[in-house]
Amino acid sequence: MIWNNQSWDIVDAHVHTFPDTVAEKAVGKLAQLSQITPYTNGTLKDTRVKLEACGIGRAVLLNIATSPRQQNSINHSAAEINQSSPQYWTALGSVHFQAEDALAQLEQIHAAHIPGIKLHPDYQGFRIDDPRLFPIYEKCAELGLVLVFHAGWDCYSPSLIHAPPRASRRVIDAFPSLKIVLAHFGGLKQWEEAERWLIGQNVWLDTALCASYADQKEINRLILRHPADRVLLGSDCPWENPARSAAWILEMDLPEDHKRAILSQNTRALYGIMEQP
Repeated sequence: MIWNNQSWDIVDAHVHTFPDTVAEKAVGKLAQLSQITPYTNGTLKDTRVKLEACGIGRAVLLNIATSPRQQNSINHSAAEINQSSPQYWTALGSVHFQAEDALAQLEQIHAAHIPGIKLHPDYQGFRIDDPRLFPIYEKCAELGLVLVFHAGWDCYSPSLIHAPPRASRRVIDAFPSLKIVLAHFGGLKQWEEAERWLIGQNVWLDTALCASYADQKEINRLILRHPADRVLLGSDCPWENPARSAAWILEMDLPEDHKRAILSQNTRALYGIMEQP
């Protein structure tokens, strides 16, 4: 890899795994839907082996409760992963807005020292600026939990964008103390709108799938216009090879300290992850 002979600390802020019992089925279904050949088999073990092989020293796992009944198992699993492998994984939890105990789940997530949650508007069936989600946003802000959203286009719902940049901006403005991460640099396949509504605002943007879908020069330009401490390396592994994601940033026309911030320092600061010795 192009960073092998350099002292690059690489943290991937956007990785997905699945329980061993369902990984093959889940990855197979999503691969067929997306027409993407997955980089891993979706299990925690295989994902770590392949991340480490391509120079990723740390990863943030993003879990999604696609139904209310999944909350408990997902959050319990996240807590177990964080306790068993704290030197490598930072696993986030999730809640479902239709669950009666969603706010109580957030309290439990905070008590378990899980630093944030992932919500996926397409998979969970809501618009990002839907008022039904506001109590969750308020509680996350109160507890200091990071809130990561899928943003922009998704193959699961190609004709309806559930988190377009303009709607995301409404949430940013309405909840100024909320730590919001918008995946895919503010909106997959919607980077012109992201530039208009999100660049320079109070929001973290990750680079998940950008190496696969975005113009490198365009994202390079947008990075330079956004706060330097609010861009995170992300791959969306298994849907993009993390080595490609990191190389894409390293190839950009950015100062070295800016690259280091994106590749690890910003993610470590956001999630309170200790620096490597």
